[in-house]
Amino acid sequence: MSSTKSNSKRIITALLVVSWTAGIFWVGWQSPKLIGGPFEAKEAEVKSAQFYPLDKFVISIPGDEYPHYLLLELALKSRSQNVESTIKQADPVIKNSLMKMFSHKHFNELNNAQQFESLQKEAHGLLSTVLAENDFAIELDDVLFTRMVIQ
Repeated sequence: MSSTKSNSKRIITALLVVSWTAGIFWVGWQSPKLIGGPFEAKEAEVKSAQFYPLDKFVISIPGDEYPHYLLLELALKSRSQNVESTIKQADPVIKNSLMKMFSHKHFNELNNAQQFESLQKEAHGLLSTVLAENDFAIELDDVLFTRMVIQ
């Protein structure tokens, strides 16, 4: 009977050693996943730019003899998070700012194709400022006019 007890103690001890070794091996193998992966080299995430088109709108433009109308469609480019919901919330402020900007332009100024780039830059600066002043925490990379028709 004593040999049976000593054999069972040896078997139990061997099982404990094997179980302990297997457990330590598993924890060592899984440690990057368990700890959060500080041992793995991570590549920096590059956020791709997203484009957010706005609804088209019409603005009255002063002319020499009679008023003209500007149909404007544009898209905002940004890498920030929550841009879509922020733009929806800021839509009235964005459109109001653009209407003020364009209503102070003369027809001849807007009808000049050479002014297109400078108008986009002016709109970008204006909208970046207006969004920041109204506590909309997004960063605009660019303002793109996708359609601009003047009559």
